[in-house]
Amino acid sequence: MASNPPQAIRLTFSYQGSQIGLLGAETIAMTVPASSPLAPQPGQTGYWLEVHDAAGRLLYHRPLHNPIAIDVEAFSQTPGASIARVPRAASEGRFNVLIPDTGDARWFTLRGPADPTRSDEPAQELLRIDVDTLRRSKPPPAPPISTGPPRTTG
Repeated sequence: MASNPPQAIRLTFSYQGSQIGLLGAETIAMTVPASSPLAPQPGQTGYWLEVHDAAGRLLYHRPLHNPIAIDVEAFSQTPGASIARVPRAASEGRFNVLIPDTGDARWFTLRGPADPTRSDEPAQELLRIDVDTLRRSKPPPAPPISTGPPRTTG
């Protein structure tokens, strides 16, 4: 007897500054990484995702490594100088997360600082989306292809 493979939902988000929006979601056959063993605590900093059941119980959560890029590595032209982090001129981009698609999952929550440049601030709820809405969502559009600045010919 064949068993059904584990299901996950891959969520694709876009961000511009501190504004985050869902671009799309798709159900895929895969096992998600294990839930973190320690539940998030009040006043905690950082980013993480949560999946809750209908009674509000935490079913799954995973920390996220700064999904909103606010700076980049800069290499110095000076020999022997160290790499530095410098603020990005425009903070916009995309990121993906995976959540388990289980029968008891009712809502997804993304938590993090309200201002991405203030990672020391306690996290708050940034987004809450009903899991049934995610299941009905369309896959995200393909990201735009960057071809660099326009070229001129002489």
